[in-house]
Amino acid sequence: MQTSPRWRQRSLAVEETLRRTFAFENETAPYIVYDVPYWLFGQLPEDIPPDYCGPDPAAMIAFQTGNIERHAERYDDAYVPFLMPWYGTGVLASGFGVPVKFQEGMDPAVELPTISRVEQIAELRAPDFDRDGLLPRVLDTIRTMRRATDLPVGVTDCQGPLTTALQIVGYDKMIYWMVDHPERIHALMQLVTDALIAWVKRQKEVAGQDPCDDAYVLGVKIPGGLGGVWISDDDSVLFSPALYREFVVPYNSRVLAAFGGGAIHYCGNSNQHVESFLATEGLRAVHNVHLDDLDAAARLRHALAEKGIVTIAADFNVDDDAIDGYFEELFHRLGTRGLIVVAYVAPAIALRKKKYTAARRDPERVGLAIEAAIRKHNRAS
Repeated sequence: MQTSPRWRQRSLAVEETLRRTFAFENETAPYIVYDVPYWLFGQLPEDIPPDYCGPDPAAMIAFQTGNIERHAERYDDAYVPFLMPWYGTGVLASGFGVPVKFQEGMDPAVELPTISRVEQIAELRAPDFDRDGLLPRVLDTIRTMRRATDLPVGVTDCQGPLTTALQIVGYDKMIYWMVDHPERIHALMQLVTDALIAWVKRQKEVAGQDPCDDAYVLGVKIPGGLGGVWISDDDSVLFSPALYREFVVPYNSRVLAAFGGGAIHYCGNSNQHVESFLATEGLRAVHNVHLDDLDAAARLRHALAEKGIVTIAADFNVDDDAIDGYFEELFHRLGTRGLIVVAYVAPAIALRKKKYTAARRDPERVGLAIEAAIRKHNRAS
């Protein structure tokens, strides 16, 4: 485990707490009041640095280290400090030629794919990490972060094989081609999976990381030896169990197995895939931003717990007057053993009844209210 000397004892203690949780030996649930975002979603416009995702990572480093300093002063939670080379969710896809759009004050986003015919899949080639798309910028940022600070540096956002393939060919075509040209889609998934594994390995090499350690699933440290990678699988919510089982599970398993295990993240309700999650090789945890759908979160949580898989239950902040009731119900429904709770503080939004609305809130006040509610209701189960 890489640590900053300044926070070494704290980080080691947190990792031990998380390790007990992954063994289902915890009584109360470790929690994080996550006010250290590396993304820009949900942040107040005046708090977003100009050119945050620009070629010079100085603004990114200053923003993230400043947030880490403030967090350490306010909270004694399960957060392990690290830096993230953040350039949106389309980094690997950009290596395959997918354009990425940068807009001031917003997270980078992929543009429309250039592929229009299924035959073009055979023309795709694995990206050159030192030349193609945003990949060299990520590697340069990792190097700069290591020179500028003593903090560990995580890999950039890690979209799984499914989402990366969808970014390359497009959602409509991909879904049709799964049915009409399954052999082509399997070839695409194989290509993307190989590239993703190699890309994560390259970043870890540049960052000086152990392949089976230093994974931070949306900021949550996976204990060393229990997995060195995490993948985002947000598009799982769109697919039927049969398509997901055939076209996604084998490739997710390959990615996780390549790093001694890891975690899958998604937002929303993908409970149609619970059996597929349980069949995914190397899955140690599911990180679910459940959007205040505690019915779905509870069903997922208890199915995973039966197989010894940790649930990381997360959401962006709920409305002020809903905070206490939200966490009371969460712990009542989900229990605590094998559970990690994350509350992402995003002062420009509020969550209520599964919907986000625009807001303007004080992040410190919101975060402290969240922590008070968690401490009140986080009881051994």
